[in-house]
Amino acid sequence: MATRSGLPASEVDAALSHCDANQMSMNLCAWREQIVAEQKLEQVVEGKAAVSASCKAAIEKRLTAWKTRRDANCKKSASREWGGGSMLPTAVAMCKTAETERMSKAIEASGCR
Repeated sequence: MATRSGLPASEVDAALSHCDANQMSMNLCAWREQIVAEQKLEQVVEGKAAVSASCKAAIEKRLTAWKTRRDANCKKSASREWGGGSMLPTAVAMCKTAETERMSKAIEASGCR
């Protein structure tokens, strides 16, 4: 996360160990949860891809469109709720996490056609 955030690793570690310490900590913790949810989604996709190459292609096509909608919808709903305030990045990340977790469950439950 330090590499992706551009912050020193020690600063990221400190922020992640106290998620409610300040706004940066809240943002980083929400971002971490989003990354974890996206990694889980990737694992689910890879599990389905093991079934067949066509399954993987179908899921990846579905995910491409879904991610575009998810990102736009989360930004819109967070902006509506928080305006341009300091909670906006946290709210967007929390929304993306929830939507990604829902998609993981949907893909897990679906058969590959």
